[in-house]
Amino acid sequence: MSRKFKLSWVPWVLYPAGDWIAQLITGDFNANRLLALSVTGGLVYQLEVPLWFRWLDHRSFSDAQLQRFPWLRRLTLPQDDRHRLGWLGRTLGAMLYFSPLWIVRHMLILKMSVTPWAQIAWPATLGMLWGASCKSFLVNMPFSLLGNYMIQAKLPLKYRFLGSIIMTGLFSVAYALAYKYF
Repeated sequence: MSRKFKLSWVPWVLYPAGDWIAQLITGDFNANRLLALSVTGGLVYQLEVPLWFRWLDHRSFSDAQLQRFPWLRRLTLPQDDRHRLGWLGRTLGAMLYFSPLWIVRHMLILKMSVTPWAQIAWPATLGMLWGASCKSFLVNMPFSLLGNYMIQAKLPLKYRFLGSIIMTGLFSVAYALAYKYF
């Protein structure tokens, strides 16, 4: 079995694993929810996240951009003629991706997997999910910054997705608990 084949099954298992633990903690076990997160991890996150990390790894600024916005230099690698993002730029870029919008989408998948769609009061639900995702993002920010720093600064590009899956699996416990209690 090739490494690529093994890795392709990891998001199908690890994304729902964290939520499964949260379901055990909250006493709200739902197989549809596990299936929805498994499919989302395997079909959506598996494509999106590595693409975003690759984009961050190859993102660079022109001399003109750095001259116009000198603060961008702090986000780049020192002594790099191409002005590619350094650990700080990639860490902040990862935080930008895993923002409250990403958390809302994750929570919306949870909601849609356990509630018949016709019974969802969409405006109220989206407002509640937005509030819960912002609270969850802010509460988890110190841990997320540390985790994203470790992923972006310490792991080679080919292992960043796996590191992100593990961190997101851990955070999905927090997101599921936020969905229930916030």
